[in-house]
Amino acid sequence: MEITCTRCGQTADPPPAHRVPFAAEVKQRILAGICASCWKEWEGMEVKVINEYRLSFLDPQHRAMLQQACTDFLKLAAG
Repeated sequence: MEITCTRCGQTADPPPAHRVPFAAEVKQRILAGICASCWKEWEGMEVKVINEYRLSFLDPQHRAMLQQACTDFLKLAAG
């Protein structure tokens, strides 16, 4: 199922659902509007964000920070 990516404007397949580790609402926005290529770019940036801010997945605030960094990087409007 191809989508038109809101970040790059290309028509392509979304990322595999199992690769998007966010809450249902954010996950659905990503799967509906982000292509697999842009998601792969985020996965590279994700490592840098985690390391730069020394995020721990055990801390809910850190998970929220990572989710916000992701939506900012992918240019997804809050919603």
